[in-house]
Amino acid sequence: MSNALFYKSFLSLGLAATLAGCASVASDGGVSSLQERMAKLPSQSLSGTPVPIPRPGQDHRTEIAQLLKGPLGADTAVRVALLNNPGLQVALGSEGINISDRTQSQHPAKLRTSQQITRLSTETRKAWLNAVGAAQTVGALTQAQEAAEVSGEMARRLTQAGNWSRLQQARQQVYLVEAASDLTRARQAAFSAREKLVVLLGLWGESAQFELPTQLPTLPAQPRELPDVEARAMQAREDISIATLLWQRKEAERLISRPGELWEAMGDAAILRETAIQVRSHAREIYHRYRSQYDLAKHLQDELLPLRQFINDEMLLRYNGMLASIFDVLADTRAQALATHSAIQATRDFWLVDADLQSLLAGAPTQEKAP
Repeated sequence: MSNALFYKSFLSLGLAATLAGCASVASDGGVSSLQERMAKLPSQSLSGTPVPIPRPGQDHRTEIAQLLKGPLGADTAVRVALLNNPGLQVALGSEGINISDRTQSQHPAKLRTSQQITRLSTETRKAWLNAVGAAQTVGALTQAQEAAEVSGEMARRLTQAGNWSRLQQARQQVYLVEAASDLTRARQAAFSAREKLVVLLGLWGESAQFELPTQLPTLPAQPRELPDVEARAMQAREDISIATLLWQRKEAERLISRPGELWEAMGDAAILRETAIQVRSHAREIYHRYRSQYDLAKHLQDELLPLRQFINDEMLLRYNGMLASIFDVLADTRAQALATHSAIQATRDFWLVDADLQSLLAGAPTQEKAP
C-alpha cells in the first residue's frame, strides 16, 4: 500500500469514527454531565428525580402544564422554574456549548451554571414558602376580623339600646378597624408574594392561575445536626477550591525577587483567606438562625397554640354557663387568631432559613466578596 493510499484510508477511518462519536452526542452537546453534577448537591435532590435543564429546541409546555395540575408543591415549583424561567435560559444561552458534555466536567461555565441553578432553586423555594405562608396568614386574620365584626355589631346594638356607652362602643370599633387594616395588608402581601412566585416560574395568563397548598409544611420532628457546617460549606464551594489551586500553582511558578511580587503574593493570599473567613462566618450565622427559628416555631406550635385552644374552650364553657360574656369569647377568638398568625410566620421563617442552609451546603455563593 502506498503512503498516499495509507493516509487516505487512515483519514477515512478517522472521519468515520468522528462522525460515529458525534452521532452518540445530542446536537446541542447534551447536558448529562451537568445534570449529574447538580444531582449531587443537597438542595437539588427534587425528591430523587433528575434536575431538569432546558435545552435548545425542546418544548416543555406540555410537561409544565402537567406539573401545574393540582396544588403546586415546593419541589414542583422548583422544577417548573428550572424549565421555564427566562432568566435562567438567558444565562444558559450565554454559556452555550461550554455547559455541554463536550467540555470538561470542571469547566468554569459548568460551575457558574450549577451555582445559577442553585440560586434559582433557592429563590423559587423561598418565594413558594412566602406565597403559601402569606395566603395562610390571610385565613388566620380573616377569622380575627370576623370576630371583630360580630363584636362591633353587638356593641352598636347595645349602644343604640342605651345599654352601652359610646366609649365602650368605640373600644370595640378600634378592634374592628385594626383587624380590617391587618387583613388588608395581609391580602396585599399575599398578592405580591404570589406574583413574585409567578415571575420566577415564568408564567402568565391562564397558566398563572395555579393552585397553592392551604398550609405550610409541618416542622420536622428534629432539626438537622450539623456540627461540621463550616467545613461542609467550604467543601461545597468549588469556586474557592479552584481559586486556591490556581493560587498554589501561581505561587509555585512565581519567582519572588522584586518587592512588587512580594506585595502581590500577600494580596493573593489575603483574598482567599478573607473569602474563607466570610464563608465560615456565614455558615455559622445561617445554622444559628436555623436552630433558633426551629426552636421558636416549635415552641409556638407545641406550647402557645395548645394553650390558646384550651383558653378558648374554657371561655366557651364559661359563656354557656353564663360566667363570661360574648365579648370575652370574641376577644379570645381574636387573640387565638393572632397567635395562629404568629405561629404561621415562625414556621415560614424556619423553612426560609432551611432553604438558605440547603443553598449554602450546595455551594451557592453568598454575599461575601468572591475570590
